[in-house]
Order: sequence, then C-alpha cells, then structure tokens
Amino acid sequence: MVFNDINYKVNFYEYLDLILDGLSLASIYFLGAIGLAITFGVMRVINMAHGEFIMIGAYTGYVVQLFIPNHTISLLVAFPLAFLVTFLGGVAMERLVIRHLYRNPLDTLLATFGISIALQQIAKNIFGTQARPLTSPEWLDGALVVNDVLSISLIRIAIFVLGLIFLVLLLLVMNKTRLGLETKAVTQNPMMASSMGINPDRINMLTFGFGSGIAGIAGVAIGLFSKVTSELGADYIVQSFMTVVVGGVGNIWGTLAGATMIGMLQKFIEWFNPSNTLAAQTYMIIFIILFIQFRPKGIMALKGRAAED
Repeated sequence: MVFNDINYKVNFYEYLDLILDGLSLASIYFLGAIGLAITFGVMRVINMAHGEFIMIGAYTGYVVQLFIPNHTISLLVAFPLAFLVTFLGGVAMERLVIRHLYRNPLDTLLATFGISIALQQIAKNIFGTQARPLTSPEWLDGALVVNDVLSISLIRIAIFVLGLIFLVLLLLVMNKTRLGLETKAVTQNPMMASSMGINPDRINMLTFGFGSGIAGIAGVAIGLFSKVTSELGADYIVQSFMTVVVGGVGNIWGTLAGATMIGMLQKFIEWFNPSNTLAAQTYMIIFIILFIQFRPKGIMALKGRAAED
C-alpha cells in the first residue's frame, strides 16, 4: 500500500511537471503570436516579417546589455526600448509598403517575405552569424525545487508571469483606450467606423506598429532563454501563425486558447516520443490541420471584417 501511494505521488508530480512545461511553452507562443493576431485580425495582412521583429527586439536587448551591465536594469530599459524600435519599424513598413497592398492580401505575403529575408541579412551584416548572449538577471537563475520529481526553473516562471502581464495590459488597451476601441470599430465595420469620424488609414498604421512593438517585447523575453541570432524569428513564425489560426484570427482570448492548446499538445506528444522532437512537431501539425478542417474559424471566431473575409 505504501509503495502504491509513493508511485501515485511520483506519477502525479510527473504529470504536473508536464502540464507546467506545456503552460510555459504556451506563454512563449502567446507572446510571439499576440502581435501577429492583432495585425492579422485588424488589417488582414499576412506579415511574414513578424518573426524578424521578434529578432530585432532580442537584438535590442543585447545592445542594451552592452551599455548597461546590470542585467536587471538593462531588462527594464530593454523592454520599452524594444517596443519603441519595433513600433517605429512597423510604422515605417506599413507606410512604405503595406498600405499599397491592402487590396491584394497575397501580395503582402510576398512583400513581407522579401522584407524578412532583407532584415535577416541586415542583422547578419551587423551582428554576424554567431549567437549573441542575452543574459537574464542572477535572481532568475536556478529553479524552484518542489521535490525530487518536480522543479520549475525561475526563468520559466518569469516568462509565464510576463505572459499574464501582457494579457492584462492588452485587455486594458483594447477595452479601455481610444486606440483599442477605434481598432475594434475598424475591425468590425471599417465603412461605418469611417462614417463616424474614425480614420481607418491611421488606425491601420498604429495597429501595425503596435503589433510590431509587441513582437519586439516578445523578442526580449524569448532571447533570455533562446539563442539570439538572425534566424531567431524564423524559429517562431510558424508557431505564431498556427497559434493565431487555431485560436481565432484577431481574438486575444482565442490567441491565448490557441497558444495553450498548441503548447500543451506539443509537450504531450514529446512526452510520448522524447527522443524525436521533429516527429512530435510533425504530429502536432497534422493534428492542427485536422482541427482546422472541423473548425476553420478557430476556437473563438472573430466577428466583423475578419470573419467575412
């Protein structure tokens, strides 16, 4: 009886560790995808350069740490600076390229794909091909040890908390600010919003910049545990699109649900086949394809322009 109780507790903590791993991965996917969800949902722009804005945010954090050796202070500076840099980059990209392609969404895919390649090459020319360190503060080193079976790394907890903070801030911005309310109006009915005095062109510009800025913040967070290279964004762009499509285009809660579903699913599949992560990702993609066949609008379908398109 005692042996059975011990075995039960060990299995319980192993499953709990698996769930926490899934939630940690889900928070990473949420951070990477939420900016894309806002951009894609409002503007219907297939932004293949979204991953490169994540990369720019990570490199911004690296540059900040070159000038500010205190890692805690450097992160406090890096997060808003990464948002500002990628916000301005997103606004410039929307003004120079995207605004001319709204009537041809597939053209935005080709244009942003070309921009992503260009941004990767620029990053290689500036920073080289070797991975650059983005160091977390010392107080995030180590792990929270519950017992011999379950331990949670502090950086994993920090990423999860950052995801929750992101969620709260986004809900406040979208529901309590003028920009958020006007963005919702343009999303649901751009012609009616225009007749009410809202400038859809301005909202599109600010929305694209806002989504890009969020990607920059996500880049700093992702860079804390991932290698900062010019290909960093390419590693997350596929997962970001899958998260947005599965959750429901342009829906914050849908993106959260999609990230949770994909993160938990990936860890669950890897648990059955820990030696082959590529196979696990393949099975996950197959499952998502089947899921979309039965629910093409995602877990939480968006109403308005995105739903009609």
